[in-house]
Amino acid sequence: METTEWIIVLVVVLVVAAIAAWLVTQQRRKKQHEHAEHLRHEAHEHAAAIPETQNRAKEAEAQAEVARLEAERAAQQAQEAKVAATQQQAVHEDRLRTADAVDPRVDTSSDDYAPGAGTDHPHLDADGTRTDGTGETHRA
Repeated sequence: METTEWIIVLVVVLVVAAIAAWLVTQQRRKKQHEHAEHLRHEAHEHAAAIPETQNRAKEAEAQAEVARLEAERAAQQAQEAKVAATQQQAVHEDRLRTADAVDPRVDTSSDDYAPGAGTDHPHLDADGTRTDGTGETHRA
């Protein structure tokens, strides 16, 4: 074979290789495009569920807010009940101190003085327990 024939064969082989490469590239691009379209279609299908999911999230948020407000209200009521109990205890102790101050058998100036301790009457301690003259403790 002559040099010219070799050149022609080489040019034909290069052209065929270039065409093959171009075809492979086009086919790959087509597959990529089809895959992208498939992904877009799936995304569109999933997008239909977004409003419902957002509504559920808003409802859950609203329920959480209601629960938070109820918890705050319950905590406030508990605090108010605690204050009322403390006030009742203070009134009770004040009455006991007044009674002890009037009772000649009770030494209110003693270091170990406790309101109502020197009597046979039930007494409410600071924690809400009632003690009586028998030494037994009862919950008020």
